[in-house]
Amino acid sequence: MSRDAKRIAVEEIRAGMYVEALDRPWTETDFVFQGMRVDTTEDIERLRAVCRHVYVSPATLDEPTQPGAEDARRSTFRGADAGRESSSDNAIRERTPRGFREELPRARMLREQARDLITTVHADIESGRTVDVRGAREVVAEMIDSVARHPDALLWFTQIKNRDAYTALHSLNVCMLSITLASALDLDEADVQEMGVGALLHDVGKIRIPLAILNKPGRLTDEEFALMRRHPEYGVDILRDSPDLTPASLEIVLSHHERLDGSGYPNGLAGAQLSTYTQIVAIADVYDAVTSDRVYQKGRTPAEALKLMHGTDDREFKGRMLRVFEQTMGVHPPGSVVELNTGEVGLVLPDSVGAEEPVVLIVLDHRKRRYYPQRVRDLSRFPSFRIARVLQPGTYDIDVDDYAEDMH
Repeated sequence: MSRDAKRIAVEEIRAGMYVEALDRPWTETDFVFQGMRVDTTEDIERLRAVCRHVYVSPATLDEPTQPGAEDARRSTFRGADAGRESSSDNAIRERTPRGFREELPRARMLREQARDLITTVHADIESGRTVDVRGAREVVAEMIDSVARHPDALLWFTQIKNRDAYTALHSLNVCMLSITLASALDLDEADVQEMGVGALLHDVGKIRIPLAILNKPGRLTDEEFALMRRHPEYGVDILRDSPDLTPASLEIVLSHHERLDGSGYPNGLAGAQLSTYTQIVAIADVYDAVTSDRVYQKGRTPAEALKLMHGTDDREFKGRMLRVFEQTMGVHPPGSVVELNTGEVGLVLPDSVGAEEPVVLIVLDHRKRRYYPQRVRDLSRFPSFRIARVLQPGTYDIDVDDYAEDMH
């Protein structure tokens, strides 16, 4: 119970209030959760039957709603579809920005187009055909427009992770993250276009690296690591003769592992030798790699990844650029899977990513059973709820793509 919870008599309870505590232990009642929103007349009557006063979240005292319409909702008591809280059918739409909802289907389509394009590029390379990058330029141009309309739509889909399809998804995520950061830095759109093409194709050189090395679960030998470090040069060699690919895009492919302090590869570039766009892609590349599960390491949470990267401020990465990236992504990026202190699991909704107490779409109850319909909880309004831990994308088979349908 929060310190500022207000004690009121049960006769004063109204629909819309959030009850943080009772005058007796919750375990002595039939309530499923230790804390509940009052939605129905039945909720009020049940509370009156078991206690004389309750402690209410002060944020909900001034916003009571009239019981009656809520009576059709499921109760939060055992025996009334236990463990399944409910919300109005439009709750998700009401709590997600209109611009985000409208952009989400376009962002999904772009993601699918880009993924198909990467698959085609890899097939062309393996067949010895020259890579036609015109499709990449078109997709990147559409991504830039999408970020301008609402950046969180594309970011939502960067939470889709699949270890078995890592290379394709990583290239796609690095492209989307790079464009988002470049947009936040208000950089020239024409230059961002060339950067985006390079980001989408930045790892094509790994096609020449044996799978036994790419997927090796243990530490690479010195010889294996030396070969892995050649993939940027392999990428330039593969793409050099591709029509419509500019030197700026090739620079991204060659230099995305270079670092400000000269510790990177393949050429040990440093400082002003690295373009702004190369640095952007380097940040996106490391962030997505560190937050992804690999055969040799478990992915870190976004907060852990950013902390790790901040440890290299102005050595490997430019500090100001990292700070803008962190502000753009937020403590919990949109689509992040989080577990609350109640044991419930949810997805962080857009426009709350910069907050320690974001708006969360609750999709699993404390027993990890699906909520239907899902309910939306603004953690800033309910102090008794907090994020206990951040989970990896895909935990409990939660796919952000499944819930995108509910938002538009």
